[in-house]
Amino acid sequence: MKKLFAAIITATIFYQVTGNLFAQVDDSLVSKFLAQAKSAGDSQLGGIASELTDKIKSFGASLGDNAAVKGKLGEVLGSFTGGKDSAALTSAFNLATAAKLTPQQTDLAKQVGNVASAYVVQKNFASLDGAQGDVATIVSSLRAGKIAPAIPAIKNVAGNAQLTDTQKQLITSVADKYAPGFQKAKNALDSIKKFPGF
Repeated sequence: MKKLFAAIITATIFYQVTGNLFAQVDDSLVSKFLAQAKSAGDSQLGGIASELTDKIKSFGASLGDNAAVKGKLGEVLGSFTGGKDSAALTSAFNLATAAKLTPQQTDLAKQVGNVASAYVVQKNFASLDGAQGDVATIVSSLRAGKIAPAIPAIKNVAGNAQLTDTQKQLITSVADKYAPGFQKAKNALDSIKKFPGF
């Protein structure tokens, strides 16, 4: 009986220690992400990256023992540091739909998604010809949590003829999140334009 009790205590302590280690966002990952952002040559990107890591840490701290969601926070930064901005956005957007979040946690998750979107837009579109004003509007609006002013600017960037395939994919992800149905409407309009007389 004593051996069983000792084994249970040992297992509980091991779970608490390792569970907490794996549940927290890895500080080396945070450092790597921030270093990449600051070395990108864009003066705003480092500030947005710092804000994003602060939001991630706040959200992580609010989660208590919800290790499943905490693990997803590391996925966001891991994808960003691995150059997988689209995967990072998907992970960030999915945070708010996680099960058993309180209203406050859901709000924090949405803030992470907004700032992650601002980071992606700044990183991938700041140098796009003719889009600087729209990019600035998107970034400042999303960082402030004000979605409505960002929507027309997102649509303008999405309609830019100079977008690469990667940029199209990224702005489509952002547009689908903040202006649902925009891409379907755009595709329908493009199809109509192919008919003679339009």
